[in-house]
Amino acid sequence: MLRWGALLLALAACLLLGLAVGQQWMNPLDATGQDAVILWQLRLPRVLVAFAVGGLLALAGAWFQVLLGNPLAEPYVLGVAGSASAGAVTGLMILPESAWAMSLGAFAGAWIGIIAVMLFSRLGASRMLLAGVVLAAFWSAILALLLALLPEQGLFRAFAWMMGDLSHSDVPVPVLLLAWAIALSCGLMLSRSLDKLLLGERHAEALGVNVKQLRTRLLWLASAVTALSVTAAGTIGFVGLVVPHLMRLIFGSLHKAVLPASAIGGGLLLLLADTTARTIIAPAELPVGVLTAIIGVPVFLLLLLRRG
Repeated sequence: MLRWGALLLALAACLLLGLAVGQQWMNPLDATGQDAVILWQLRLPRVLVAFAVGGLLALAGAWFQVLLGNPLAEPYVLGVAGSASAGAVTGLMILPESAWAMSLGAFAGAWIGIIAVMLFSRLGASRMLLAGVVLAAFWSAILALLLALLPEQGLFRAFAWMMGDLSHSDVPVPVLLLAWAIALSCGLMLSRSLDKLLLGERHAEALGVNVKQLRTRLLWLASAVTALSVTAAGTIGFVGLVVPHLMRLIFGSLHKAVLPASAIGGGLLLLLADTTARTIIAPAELPVGVLTAIIGVPVFLLLLLRRG
């Protein structure tokens, strides 16, 4: 049953990828001149970025939920989004003309936020989660200060990035796809230990799991994936929160099924949201982060009602 479900999900992914690229995807050799440029240099890279980033965020969400023992956990709950945003705006202030300044600042800011949270990791999952919430408020205050100091010509770019921007990613597409494949492979190698950790730390240790080592690996892995995703596409919320829940409802709680389904389902969700954002008010474009929040909030509330 799980294999058939995964196969159908993969086929749906291929179908939506084709639809998102456009009609010329069906016969790309016919694309010439301006159409070829739009197809190969604009549409296809954006589709691949959306799929990879969505999958990475969903994987990170599934890991954080196990790591913290909290179903409400997601990649941004530890304040990573706020610190990355502060880093991106700082980079824009220092080098406003550099295309890489915002991305490098976001990557550095994300890791600063991650290291700050890791200082509390020895105190337990609940305190680490509380520290993340407090640090998120701190980074929001820093971000507000930086935006107040930012020159007016940089405000539009900063706000666009903060609401999610897949059109100006400075991270190469092959790097994102390779990160997606590596992250999924690492998750599958840890899937049995993750299943045991769901039973509780004492039960997992009794079954031969080194809980401390597993938590450290999960924290570094999920943090690195989140930092890369934020650097590539800005702050896009709710993908890592909603997708793992949906996949568990469909495929059960075993991580050997949940993780591949989340990696594909997260990519599909962000791809669908980005396609909708580009077309719903064309030729204008909605921020994809706003659309994922609009989609994610009702779905998550529905999940809470079903669990209730």
